[in-house]
Amino acid sequence: MLKQICDALTALRQYLLQTHWACRKNYAIHLLTDRIYQGIADDIDRLKELYIGSTSDLSIACAETTFKDALSYIRALSASTDLDTRAMLDNCLKLEITVSNLLNQATDFYNNQPEGTAFKAGILNALGDIDEKRLRDIFLIQTELKK
Repeated sequence: MLKQICDALTALRQYLLQTHWACRKNYAIHLLTDRIYQGIADDIDRLKELYIGSTSDLSIACAETTFKDALSYIRALSASTDLDTRAMLDNCLKLEITVSNLLNQATDFYNNQPEGTAFKAGILNALGDIDEKRLRDIFLIQTELKK
């Protein structure tokens, strides 16, 4: 579950960066995507560290694997080949919602794990923190799309 969230966050981060570059004419969206983009790297790092600590699986540290798996999330989006800012921002929203859904599934999963499960409290805290950020960013993107 944590790996899926990291993959989806990586896809979101890359898509936000692309949107950030493409929307120079809309400064509000430019600033919004930059702010969201900047905060995601720490969340990915935190989840990857917890994943490695709880599983001893180092595969999540491989950049090639992470980007390959993140690409599947990007490919599921509607194409915006004309680099339309609104369409790209809508795709960012779709990725945000995907991440939020994955966070909710993971929270349910880890809440049902027995006490004493490796890193359970740390994982639940991280998931809660990240979900709070995602919900805030979903609201901000939705607000921008309504303009």
